[in-house]
Amino acid sequence: DSIDFNWVKQHTWDEMFEELKVFKAKYGHVDVSTRDADNPKIVQWVNNQRQGYRNYKAGNRQKSMGMREERIHKLGSIDFNWGNETVSKK
Repeated sequence: DSIDFNWVKQHTWDEMFEELKVFKAKYGHVDVSTRDADNPKIVQWVNNQRQGYRNYKAGNRQKSMGMREERIHKLGSIDFNWGNETVSKK
């Protein structure tokens, strides 16, 4: 019996946050775009964080992609670009 299972490693939020910090060290910012990212995973992750943040702030916790205050503060601590909003580093 075989079971179809995707063995591709799913990166944890903390692993991707660390990758974003590496990106910042390399480029001096965290404004990740498809033009300057060597790593397509980080582009998608950053986009998911922005979307999750918008849903979280709108009260739509089901579509917040795991966003919560702790993550908002961590991302803010490295000057994360939320798109149209800025979150302080508090």
